[in-house]
Amino acid sequence: MMLYRAVIRPVASFASPLQSDTLFGAFCWSYRYGYGEEGLTELLEAVKTGTQQVIFSNAFPEGALPLPLGIRDTAADFELIGAKEERKKAYESHKKLKSAKYVTREWFRKIQEGDYAGFSAGLCDERVAEQSVVHNMVSRREGIVRKTDESGSLYESDEFFPANGCRYDVYILSSLPEDRLRTVVDMMFLLGIGRDKSTGKGGFEVEQWHEERELLTCRRCNGFVALSNFIPAQNDPTEGRYKTLVKYGKLDREYAMSETPFKKPMIFLQAGAVFADPQVKLHYGRCVTGVSVVDGVVTNAQTIAAPMWLELG
Repeated sequence: MMLYRAVIRPVASFASPLQSDTLFGAFCWSYRYGYGEEGLTELLEAVKTGTQQVIFSNAFPEGALPLPLGIRDTAADFELIGAKEERKKAYESHKKLKSAKYVTREWFRKIQEGDYAGFSAGLCDERVAEQSVVHNMVSRREGIVRKTDESGSLYESDEFFPANGCRYDVYILSSLPEDRLRTVVDMMFLLGIGRDKSTGKGGFEVEQWHEERELLTCRRCNGFVALSNFIPAQNDPTEGRYKTLVKYGKLDREYAMSETPFKKPMIFLQAGAVFADPQVKLHYGRCVTGVSVVDGVVTNAQTIAAPMWLELG
């Protein structure tokens, strides 16, 4: 298997978080368009059995990666610093660390090798603004807006507006031939990711494509950090630190107009989770079936695993 990094540029706002399971769903639709229903069925069977893999990371701001959960910046340990000004700086870094999600790639590599001191200097922000947008409710039967009450049937939904020049890194661990993988990935981002694609939301352009070898190497490791949201498999390691996320998924494209478009709720562990494992594998988690009343729907709840040295205890 090979790990690739796609650098994508948004060409519009987007209405769904760029998370690993959403990206895999978009990939499957594009694969179906290119290789037919039979081709997609074969791919999904291979992914479920592990004979082939297509695992996406979450999308991260360009040049950033998820901050491993629960690590401590010893250089910002303000209780042990005597000078008042230095303690103030360390305290501000500590506050910033509580809400941080990302760290620069350079610091991530240091953290992988067990060098935690000073990583607070490499924290990154989202580079995207989340805003509520007001919409009219359209009748599914008539395709028009009907005023049913004083509010005019208005509702709000969240959209993400990236900063000017913002780009994202998406990592893909796959055993597919590179040319096939690249063709489908280009198509999926062009067609749009997530909700409201039909109104122009969620379009991206793949600007760069790289083979990625560095992130899967580490001089010493006793655990891993998850680059994707995932649901652990039965035999996955259990000693670690993580945050959970409940997802209420929905079917896409023509299935979205069915009588039952919603998937069953699922509890994911968020990207940035860390687990101890003396024999780190390339990926963890599992494919989840039976998530919808529609036959054949699969959620790929696996994660790419970046090896790292954990300070345990």
